[in-house]
Amino acid sequence: MHPVKELHYYDSLFKVRDVRLLKMFSLKQLNSEWDRMIAAEDFGYIDKRYKCYIRANKMLWLRPIDTIDYVDLFRPALSENTHFGEITPEYMILPEEGVRKMHDDLGSETRIVLVARNPVRRFVSAFKLLRLYNDQPYDMGKFSDDLAETLDSMPDWISQQDRLSDYESSLRTFRKYFRNVLFISYDQLVADPERTHKQLEKFLELDVDKAAYLRLLNQNINSIGETGQIRRDTEMLLQRRYERFSRFLSDCFGKNGCVL
Repeated sequence: MHPVKELHYYDSLFKVRDVRLLKMFSLKQLNSEWDRMIAAEDFGYIDKRYKCYIRANKMLWLRPIDTIDYVDLFRPALSENTHFGEITPEYMILPEEGVRKMHDDLGSETRIVLVARNPVRRFVSAFKLLRLYNDQPYDMGKFSDDLAETLDSMPDWISQQDRLSDYESSLRTFRKYFRNVLFISYDQLVADPERTHKQLEKFLELDVDKAAYLRLLNQNINSIGETGQIRRDTEMLLQRRYERFSRFLSDCFGKNGCVL
């Protein structure tokens, strides 16, 4: 996996996300590493993977996104690996031309893993990340009231959250261009990690480090579990808003599975 976990390449290229955010984030990561180098007495941590991290951030910071070749972002570590990948949630809401571009760049045999989550829980988690972005101090006691107010005060952000919950549209588009698309439930992953581990190994045709997988999963569950309570009326409003998307997931991950 790329050392920059979320490259935000295709979503920035197709204006799903403001490219300025990518440049700011890349510069922030470079600044952190420059400080690390200045303070370091031993530079043994500089290997090809680390060089890939620095190089990719430099390219994303300095160069226009449409002048960058996606695969080039994985150098110089690319030559040592038979498989490579990354994770960027916003790829799920790429326009069809973005998915087509991904197909043209990487080929139809590329394996796509699309992770779906209960839309209401996903929305609440996304709002928490929005409030805690950049590690700014935040009073979680205001969380429920702030969330309710956001439904009226941030229409653009709300619209993006709606699109991120439309798994049916995303699944249909990716299956149009890629032969191998694994659609898994985050909620089932949490409830039965062993089952999902087997699914991933079978789909990827690779050994997935089980200890690392469980350790990472446990870390993510714990961090998301700190969100806290929201008002009942706000929860009901969100349930009505995402009823269609929730029903699709219920159908997909029920006994019969979803048919597109």
